[in-house]
Amino acid sequence: MDRVLSGNRPTGKLHIGHLFGVLYNWRKLQDNYSCYYMVADWHALTTQWQDTSKIRDNIVDMVIDWLVVGIDPTRSVLFVQSEVKEHAELHMVFSMLVTLSRLLRNPTFKEYVAELRIKKETPRKSVLKTAVRNTVDVFIENVAKKLNSGEGKLDLDFMAYLRSELQKTFLENLKKTLEEEEEDLPYGSLVNYGFLGYPVLQAADILVYRAKYVPIGADQLPHLELTREIARRFNSLYGEVFPIPEPLIAEFPKVPGLDGRKMSKSYGNAIEISESPESIRQKVKRMYTDPLKVRKGDPGHPEECPVFMLHKLFNREEVDEIKESCIRGQLGCVECKRNLAEKMVKYLEPFREKRKEFEKDRSQVIDILKEGARKAALVTRETMEMVRDAMKIWK
Repeated sequence: MDRVLSGNRPTGKLHIGHLFGVLYNWRKLQDNYSCYYMVADWHALTTQWQDTSKIRDNIVDMVIDWLVVGIDPTRSVLFVQSEVKEHAELHMVFSMLVTLSRLLRNPTFKEYVAELRIKKETPRKSVLKTAVRNTVDVFIENVAKKLNSGEGKLDLDFMAYLRSELQKTFLENLKKTLEEEEEDLPYGSLVNYGFLGYPVLQAADILVYRAKYVPIGADQLPHLELTREIARRFNSLYGEVFPIPEPLIAEFPKVPGLDGRKMSKSYGNAIEISESPESIRQKVKRMYTDPLKVRKGDPGHPEECPVFMLHKLFNREEVDEIKESCIRGQLGCVECKRNLAEKMVKYLEPFREKRKEFEKDRSQVIDILKEGARKAALVTRETMEMVRDAMKIWK
């Protein structure tokens, strides 16, 4: 069977965005491919090198979520990147084939640098923060005056939503401007070599297994292109060793977080796969809803509502009914959230129960990863033999 390589950084327990955006797809791929699923702990060091104290526990917590969802170690190879040393060896070889200018053009790197420029404490940042705050305050005051000139007062949740949206839009445009403006490597003392070179390590991760396919979303195609460039360059210089990996494009459902943005741990808006029932109820209760539905009887706009988006994932049998009731103004947001929370509690219950079994003996997860590393190394050692032969270097 053709090989597939994919992986995650060890961030600990995964959230429902990972469930629908990654894990279900991984589970399905097991039926048709030889799958290698990697815990990318070396990649985690690119941004978490100062504090590595949680990485080991995060690895086990994350892999438990893989297992409870149905990633099967008897059908797929699950392993930790740093236990398979050939990843680092091939990374070193590939680093000779990539120019610095090519890495500096990496969109992810440019975005990261732009964020650093915004976060760095300088007088300029202070001016920008003041400008943002003043812009938001004036905007909210003007909107409040306009809406309050009619009946009732501007809903506090709606005001919070407007404030959040305006600030987010301002900062997104600021970041975009900085990305386009900067040609050099700013704040070099804050960016480590590993982060700049991570796409080369990523290429080694894929090509050391001579993987034919890489599952990604359409928006991630640029990330795979450097891997394809490196494979073509190596093959043209030394001989055909690596297949040119192809993307397995999947359309992943959008999973909104509690604040309406994309669900992410870094935003603090996530619901974990293993979240307790009470915590799910509390988090859903405070979710953003349709910003244009101020009062219970107002007609709603479900396609603009994060709560409705989650109904599509967890409560498909009632989606049409909820949509119609919301549009007609017959369904209140409190009732809608309460219904969603109970559906989510029930849907995630099997995963919570399976996790309890692994939590009783976390060593079994470590054993699975050790065995996976042994299997992975059988392939990677063969690949490096082929690389050394092709390059005619010392064995």
